[in-house]
Amino acid sequence: MLKKGLPPAAALRVAQLELQKQPQWQSPYYWAAFTLQGEWR
Repeated sequence: MLKKGLPPAAALRVAQLELQKQPQWQSPYYWAAFTLQGEWR
């Protein structure tokens, strides 16, 4: 998020997509529970 200058929601989505690409982490069990906290604006 800090290196690429992404907003928090976009950084979370990129992280989820990267995990889904790896066979051992593809299950939503590993990545679906992560959520954003705090003020979204």
